[in-house]
Amino acid sequence: MATVKAIPLPDDPRVMDMAYDVQAVEPEELRNFESNLKPEERELAIKYWQAVKSDFRFNEYLRGCLNCGVCTSGCPAAKFYDFGPREMIQYMMRDAVDKIWEFVNKKVWACVQCYTCSMRCPFNNEIAGLIMLLREYAVQFGLPSAKEILAPYRRVLYTVMTTGNQVTPNMIQPEAFPDWGPQAVEESKNMDVYRKAVPVDLMQRTDIGWQTSLQTAVELMTIFIESGVLDAIKNVDEDLYEMIMDMYEERKQQLEEIKEKYMKGELNEDELPDNWMDL
Repeated sequence: MATVKAIPLPDDPRVMDMAYDVQAVEPEELRNFESNLKPEERELAIKYWQAVKSDFRFNEYLRGCLNCGVCTSGCPAAKFYDFGPREMIQYMMRDAVDKIWEFVNKKVWACVQCYTCSMRCPFNNEIAGLIMLLREYAVQFGLPSAKEILAPYRRVLYTVMTTGNQVTPNMIQPEAFPDWGPQAVEESKNMDVYRKAVPVDLMQRTDIGWQTSLQTAVELMTIFIESGVLDAIKNVDEDLYEMIMDMYEERKQQLEEIKEKYMKGELNEDELPDNWMDL
């Protein structure tokens, strides 16, 4: 009969982690860098995690963890998906690069950003903020998972970047909201009627949310460019980036021409666009 060699428990119980197939007395910092990732993927995973940790918000948002699970127990996404805020926090506390990489590529987009986890955490962790950090850097790194999840929102992003509106009424179509069922069909059929019934002056149009002046639109787009938002979009959707930049250059030139004529006293009212406001 073969004898079983007993392995003494280490002083630091963290090295005995059932998340790993093989248990051994080894510094956890080393264990977390040992994964089944391909060399190039592992290198990217490490760079990604180091970038997240270097963000000044990381140390402000992550304080500690009691492993109480109150964050996950109140998470609406956890009820429907293989997702849990506690899982993410535990990986961060262990510096588990491979597990964080898996979480980012498979689960992080399930969060609905309701901030229930942040409000309930007894350690005052800004858990929803940490999820946003993971998402932000997923976009900056141009991860395939980020490209895939953001692809359906191309029109929404374009609308936000160019007009300041998020969703226009005519975007509520059955194919865009399949989970709405018959309600989306009914909404799309009667959109003009519903729009006219809204008491607020919204110009009774379904192709815009509200009227944005040319000057305001240019200012908004300039802010997005200067703050690096457009650079992030370029990483996940270069075609969308080019469309927005073309629109920006066109509008900027139009605004400059109007201002120049205005200063010279040569501006005619019929040359003003519909969405113009006084300088």
